[in-house]
Amino acid sequence: MIRLLTILGLLVSLFLLSSAPWASAVAYTLVSILQPQYVWFWSFESIPIFKITAALAILAWGIELSRGNINWQVYKTWQFKGIVLIWAWMHLSNFFSPFSYYYAGIGAEIVLGTMNTIVIMYFIVLGLINNEKSLKWFAYVLVLVGIYYTYWANDHYLSNNWSQFKNGRLNGPRGSPYGDGNALSIVLIVCMPFVLFGIQHFKQKWLQVLMILSLPLMWHALILFASRGALLSAGVLTLFAASLMKSKVLNKALVLGFLTIIIAQGGALLDRTKNTVSAAQTNSEEPLNPRLVSWKIGAKLIGKYPIFGAGPQRFQIASATHFPGESPHVAHNTFFNFSANTGLLTGLVFISFFFASFRQYKKVRDSTEFGSTFHYINRSCAAALLGFFVGAIFLDLIIFEPFYFLLALISANYILATEAETEKVGE
Repeated sequence: MIRLLTILGLLVSLFLLSSAPWASAVAYTLVSILQPQYVWFWSFESIPIFKITAALAILAWGIELSRGNINWQVYKTWQFKGIVLIWAWMHLSNFFSPFSYYYAGIGAEIVLGTMNTIVIMYFIVLGLINNEKSLKWFAYVLVLVGIYYTYWANDHYLSNNWSQFKNGRLNGPRGSPYGDGNALSIVLIVCMPFVLFGIQHFKQKWLQVLMILSLPLMWHALILFASRGALLSAGVLTLFAASLMKSKVLNKALVLGFLTIIIAQGGALLDRTKNTVSAAQTNSEEPLNPRLVSWKIGAKLIGKYPIFGAGPQRFQIASATHFPGESPHVAHNTFFNFSANTGLLTGLVFISFFFASFRQYKKVRDSTEFGSTFHYINRSCAAALLGFFVGAIFLDLIIFEPFYFLLALISANYILATEAETEKVGE
């Protein structure tokens, strides 16, 4: 069935290349974020779904270019310029690295290759989000992915599929970029606000009910993954979202619902914290929180290599060289990963995305009507970005594709909302 649906989806994307070129970019984004080739691996053995959807999106961009329908304003946003700057600096860092080898789970060539793909497809996808309809569908992708992985996580729990768990923690699909439950938790964090604000945005009753039922199951999925950083992200995100709700009933229900889930189902996280403390007390050489040690080493490495860093994926070898025996771990922080590995500039650009995006959020908030597509996407993106940055404090997420698609949606929504407001004033 999945194979048949995939083939039909590709045929529809091909059919819509002329009338709705943005549909190909939506298909590519869905494949990139959902990673179906790992979820239903038995159905994709002979279908290079990623390459096909990427090729269709590039072809669609070429069609829009020939028609003069590319909105070049989106390429003037700081998000696009910053991503290109980070990409270029990472390659320079690799060239000038003082370390000829590395070890950190995956090699520098894989990180750089993935970043090449991200930048190319960011350029393509960004140019195809050129009208309000395309904006809606990109938001719907995040709703769909969030609801599916919520179902996926809870289904493993309810069906007692303990082989998918390790040390009491649910893992993501094997072999996928989300194989680590921490990463899949952040996927849910990025998708969650689009479901949450969908409760107010969607007019169909059945969709509202679906969103309401999905939200507590999303929180439960995060508990199954037992990612403390993701739960903190969810808490901050939920409080921020509650502050934006016009309905006092929804505001209180949202906060109380989250607290109820945590109190009722949060025992796994408490046990994991106790085990961490117990292990540290048993082995005095093991630090209570390895992340704090990694962050200190990250700060020291920035001081030693402020311009180009130690080189992509060189954090561990640089740590072992300059601070032997202090920590065998990776950076455990996206800012320190960027800054220590590829130079302070890349880390500062990463942080700047947060401030630039929230400036855009405020402008769109003040110029759009409640309930409009621009308003819905604006609020959802702001909450998702806040949740992501909280999670990025504890995790290495430099090649986390949903983050870059989120930036594309933020900047495109800002440009299109601004143009719509200008047209309204001019009428």
